[in-house]
Amino acid sequence: MKLYRSIKSCSKFLIPRELFKQKLYFSIQNQTSKISSSDDRPTSGDLFVSKLLDSLKIPYKNQFTCLLIRCSFCNNTSLYINKITGWFICTHCLRCGDWSIFKSYTNKHNEKICVPTPKNFEAVKDFKNKADSLINFKLLKTSSKKSILKSLNMEDLKLQYLDRIPGLYVNSENSSLYLTMMLDNKTIVGYKEIKLENSLNQNTVPDDCCWGIAQVPPLTSNHSQSAIIVDDFKHLLVLAGHQSSHHIICLPHGVRKLPQELLPSLEYFNRLILWFGNDQIAWNSARTFAKKLIESRCYFIRPTDDQPSPYLAYKLGLNIEKILKTADKMVHPSIIQFSTIRNEVFAELQNHDKTLGMKWTKFPALNKIIGGHRRGELTLLTGPTGSGKTTFISEYSLDLAEQGLPTLWGSFEIRNQRLAKIMLQQFAKEPVHLNLDLFDNLADQFEKLPLYFLTFHGPQPLNMVMDAVMNAVYVYDIGHVIIDNVQFMMGIGAKYDMGSERFWQQDSIIAEFRRFATYSNCHVTLVMHPRKEKDVEQLSISSIFGTAKATQEADNILIIQNKVMESLQIKKYLQISKNRYSGNLGVMSLEFNKQSLSFSQQNDK
Repeated sequence: MKLYRSIKSCSKFLIPRELFKQKLYFSIQNQTSKISSSDDRPTSGDLFVSKLLDSLKIPYKNQFTCLLIRCSFCNNTSLYINKITGWFICTHCLRCGDWSIFKSYTNKHNEKICVPTPKNFEAVKDFKNKADSLINFKLLKTSSKKSILKSLNMEDLKLQYLDRIPGLYVNSENSSLYLTMMLDNKTIVGYKEIKLENSLNQNTVPDDCCWGIAQVPPLTSNHSQSAIIVDDFKHLLVLAGHQSSHHIICLPHGVRKLPQELLPSLEYFNRLILWFGNDQIAWNSARTFAKKLIESRCYFIRPTDDQPSPYLAYKLGLNIEKILKTADKMVHPSIIQFSTIRNEVFAELQNHDKTLGMKWTKFPALNKIIGGHRRGELTLLTGPTGSGKTTFISEYSLDLAEQGLPTLWGSFEIRNQRLAKIMLQQFAKEPVHLNLDLFDNLADQFEKLPLYFLTFHGPQPLNMVMDAVMNAVYVYDIGHVIIDNVQFMMGIGAKYDMGSERFWQQDSIIAEFRRFATYSNCHVTLVMHPRKEKDVEQLSISSIFGTAKATQEADNILIIQNKVMESLQIKKYLQISKNRYSGNLGVMSLEFNKQSLSFSQQNDK
């Protein structure tokens, strides 16, 4: 089985994927196991990290996202410590680990502690095996270079400019291009491959978590500290083929994620221009990445028709330098004028369909009413006991995760093994327990989805939950958080144990998630129980447990309704009772398929 991506640096309450996959298999066979994880992570950001270094009298250099110190293993000033998570890496000797390892080493500096080189760097061996059959692009004949550019529809690019791309190779058959990914511009830690027959077919090795970037130096000045960040191999080639005073950087995983492990490679730059595509995912990723990269140094090419992606701009004959001059700062002062946000308003108007949000493929009726799934919003889901709230919201979130939206599940009511079993059956569209021979293949596919699970179960303190959620958003660029359900988080914590009413406690939880959704540009879905009401009565907004705070703060309110027909058959439907974005309200029928545990409306007219 494939190695899971390490989640320890995010929070001790997140489950390593391979361990989770094994536990799920045993759960499907009606066996039980206990999930455990041990980790110690700084809880107060850079203040906590720097405080420890000060107490140990370790000198450090404060940079944008990391603290830079001398490595005790190789004695080079090349060890970076992430200010938020405490994860560290030496870009010289390649030793790395989480905060607990660093603390253990500093507390027992006289003892030998083994800090091995991670297996992620085994991609270097794979590249070296290929290197014998690869040719550096700048060593090719001019006719071969032109042939390659023609296959990419880039024949007008200047060859002398492309020769400055370090680590650009072509195989002996001239069928694939290879671009090396470097850690801190020193060590090859991966590579990208682009098939010339189909330039949309791009692979990154390692595919789960590459820790390096591709970097092209500027033509005019080697001392420039400004860089253009793109998400695609072809965008890098286009920009490299133009005269520019900026460094050009290509991310390993596009707009899907920005691993914290490659942040040290970007510490040199004091100005970063994010130029992605003009679809909804790219737009949101740019905002999310900017928070991780420190917004004060980030600029953004607004996605409009006359400012498309670099490759499309090149094909349309647009002026690349003119577009770069339109880059806006990602942050603004607390008080602004319309002129400050004028370009952003224009971009939203021109991309109206995209601002509606990511569409559900399984619930087209929901798209017609709500428009789509938008970041930064708060959604409440309620329904009678046993109405299928968890089953519905698991499929609702799985639909978005399959489209690439990083999703974090906090299941406080049912255990993660049971939740994942439901989601795996929805993913497979058939009963998995009747086809155990297919489990490994299904689990391998399911494991590739950007899904993460909190290990909380039962009542938990709000501050502990928020700490884990915020760190998951930082490390894994989470775009959707599901909490199932709010009532299980109530009544815990010192400030709640002083006779405060439960309504006030719930209001505090709602307010905290509202602030989090807005600040983190992350969609939060909260599952809530309704008040105790008569079974014959249909639920309404006022049926949601607690004060009016929850319904006032929510952007969307979804209610699963049970309607008893004359034949005594129970008919389910989803009622959209609030939609702050467009105001559209309506209902969507829910037909449950027991074999696939699905409410999918794909086949409905």
